[in-house]
Amino acid sequence: MREGAWTHHQWFAVLACMAAFGASGLVADLVLEGVPHLEDEVAYLFQARVFAAGKAYVDAPFETNCFFAPFVVDHDGRRFGKYPPGWPALLALGVKLGQTWWVNAAGAALTVALVYRLGDVTHSRLTGSIAAALSVTSPFVLLLAGSFMSHTWSLVFVTAFLGCYYRAREAEPSSDGWSLSAGIALGAVFAIRPFTALLIALPAAADALWRLAKRRAWRTLWFVTLGFVPLALLVPVSNALWTGDPLGSPYRLFWPYDRLGFGPGTGPAPGGNTVWLGLSGSLAALGHLANDLLGWPTLSLAFVVLLFLFKPRRWQDRLLAFTALALVFGYALYWTSGDVFGPRYAYESVSALLVLSAAGILRVGHWAHRRGRLGPFIAALAVLVTIDLAFYLPRQLRAYRGLYGITAEPRQAIDTADLHHALVIVKETRGWWDYAVLFSLNEPTLDGNVVYASDCGASNRELMAHYSDRAVYTFDTGSMTLERGASP
Repeated sequence: MREGAWTHHQWFAVLACMAAFGASGLVADLVLEGVPHLEDEVAYLFQARVFAAGKAYVDAPFETNCFFAPFVVDHDGRRFGKYPPGWPALLALGVKLGQTWWVNAAGAALTVALVYRLGDVTHSRLTGSIAAALSVTSPFVLLLAGSFMSHTWSLVFVTAFLGCYYRAREAEPSSDGWSLSAGIALGAVFAIRPFTALLIALPAAADALWRLAKRRAWRTLWFVTLGFVPLALLVPVSNALWTGDPLGSPYRLFWPYDRLGFGPGTGPAPGGNTVWLGLSGSLAALGHLANDLLGWPTLSLAFVVLLFLFKPRRWQDRLLAFTALALVFGYALYWTSGDVFGPRYAYESVSALLVLSAAGILRVGHWAHRRGRLGPFIAALAVLVTIDLAFYLPRQLRAYRGLYGITAEPRQAIDTADLHHALVIVKETRGWWDYAVLFSLNEPTLDGNVVYASDCGASNRELMAHYSDRAVYTFDTGSMTLERGASP
């Protein structure tokens, strides 16, 4: 083979990336319909629109109850989303281009590429190819990649961090570039999901400190820190702009109990979060991963376990396993499980688990081959993949279509009505879900061609007076009624 020529494994990885992009786009369009379904997505889209307008925040509306959306915070005259700035900043690119869905779809494709590379550098190209194939068929990966949630790009940077840290460790003492890259990737995770970044970093930090004590390998830690700090500083800077306090949590402005830890004040229950509740949530997340990761009911983690039954047990496999476990059990400190779209607080463990699964498949395959049982082993794998593609994945996609009764129908009704210079007041018969889609169509400054408000009862008169020159419509479960014509 001539130097620089691509192998069939690399071409396969390219095809897997394209498949991930296309499949994520189909999920976004046909299953989730390009509209937010969770409170988190509403807040992310709002802040992305604010960033796309070149602002850090906008002025709070004159009457917040008329424009209330969960996790969109009004504080000291400022309005902003409660979440860290990293993901909304990325999503703002899609807002500017008018194609928000492609941001996570591109993240899914990049995840596949990085999973392939992680499997390649830690094991072999064949391991990377198998891991890439598993990611494209994962219900867990595809569902979140079709959403507006932050986890897909957090996983991108987690996978980059793991790959760069491995390369830095292997390249010592000439590892400064890889160490700096690992720090940059970890800083990007922190800007998106700070607690996730800290948990993901724990096993690598312990490994680096152990080696520092043994060999004075201080340069890796120094350059990782140097890369980490600039992007990580985006979080306290944003907090200062939003709340006036770099260490102030926007989460607690919405729910005062929304914080990590155990005991009273950590969650809505009178006694707060407990160790037992936290560990129960972590064990439940492992159970969900055993189903959702690969769509193999109860068996999705089987090859991760089987890998460690064989010798030799390599340090990189232990690092990946401890990284996944740190994330799963670290979220025992949080009072809610976050199980919509799967065990999503454990999502950033996916790349480690996929590579370990691929390595486990090859290890068991070699064992079966030596015993003349490779054919039955391959047949069993084919059955598992068929179960996922023919049954588990379609069932998951059906379950999430119209989640919480939210569909694209309100947006379609507005498009059909072809409104101009109008105020639309949305009746909320079921709660915020009725307003979620139309709220997300608003300009964050509430001065677009059409402004969408929720029915705020006694304040409706003030609302209509504030937009006195606009036609006023009420929107109730798809039915549009003209209440007042536009002023000449």
